[in-house]
Amino acid sequence: MITDLQENEAFSKILNNLAETLDITEKQHQDVVNRYQAVGDWLAQEDSLLSPYKPEITPQGSFLIGTMIKAVNEGGELDIDAVCQLKGKQANWTQFDVKKIVGDRLKDHGTYKKMIDEEGRRCWTLHYAESLRFHMDILPALVAQGYDILLEKSFSERELERANELLISITDNTLPNYWTSTDPSHWPSSNPFGYAIWFLEQASLEVRKSMEAVATVQPVPNYTKNKLPLQQAVQLLKRHRDIMFNGDEHRPISIIITTLAARAYQKETDVTMALLNIVAQMSTLVEERYVGGRIEKWIPNPVNPAENFADKWAEYPQKEENFYRWLTQVKHDVREAIDQRGLHLIEKAMERPFGQRAVTEAFSKMGNQARQSRENGQQKMAAGTGILGSVGATVKNHNFYGKSEE
Repeated sequence: MITDLQENEAFSKILNNLAETLDITEKQHQDVVNRYQAVGDWLAQEDSLLSPYKPEITPQGSFLIGTMIKAVNEGGELDIDAVCQLKGKQANWTQFDVKKIVGDRLKDHGTYKKMIDEEGRRCWTLHYAESLRFHMDILPALVAQGYDILLEKSFSERELERANELLISITDNTLPNYWTSTDPSHWPSSNPFGYAIWFLEQASLEVRKSMEAVATVQPVPNYTKNKLPLQQAVQLLKRHRDIMFNGDEHRPISIIITTLAARAYQKETDVTMALLNIVAQMSTLVEERYVGGRIEKWIPNPVNPAENFADKWAEYPQKEENFYRWLTQVKHDVREAIDQRGLHLIEKAMERPFGQRAVTEAFSKMGNQARQSRENGQQKMAAGTGILGSVGATVKNHNFYGKSEE
């Protein structure tokens, strides 16, 4: 383990730069917000069948919790998950009806009709112009009365157990009652906003008393360049997964990585220690439960313990095998990078597991930061690693003749 404060802080500077490089840009963030708000406005217009139910498009998943990363390939698309919230429905509408009416309204729009993909199991997907490079999965859903008020409030630690009040009823065209059930309480459910509140509380570095307010979820999350250590750790783990499996359908899914990382996180204040602790603890947090006469691996949803995020492992053993293979590899790759001495060797050790383009960009950014700090007389070098940062021995500036300035 890293025990030297200088080395720890210095390596965290590298990981901070890499996570920032992997993150979506402020422009991409705003493009997504503008597009999903425009979809919501279209669904809610007065001539829409959905208008009485005040449809609103809100983000869910990694966009909501601040763990989005760019695609591995430069021209790759971002995958944006969104919810179409409906505050009610006609009494005779089934899951089929709700989903079809949302889809039909999207198809009534000249532009969206050209962008819409084939109907998915739960969602409608819009593919945006190549210049924007993202697609949006829109999940039709019914929310409870007063949902907006509940969503906007701050939860105390004791009230986090009330996150089940943020359950939404969704549609699923593979279920037998998809065509017949008009009672939303019999429909499948999800809780993306309760999960987001839980994750953001796990990520928070603030120390609170038991009854003080904790996380809130904003329908339009603010763009922030300075992510918390847990958010950065999740971004780094997801990129390692993407590089290792290159689109394999049996790769570890993001919700498993994110949930286990959040459970393992112990409020470390720098990303290096957070990452080391997370990869060391993840496997111990996979439960085993006796279900249907056999032992199954369980990764429970923190806001719905009856839901198992690893439910596909029994049906597809390759998914479980790939998870543990990935975890072994990421432990090795993180340790190998940390154990290097000298920026060049660290950069080389990180290129294969995290991608050469992103790593090169991160180290280039570090070089620019180092030059600026040196010119300002603020640059220091950590002993042992040779990493430039804010701790260690002061590095003197150099003039154009290669001489240090005294």
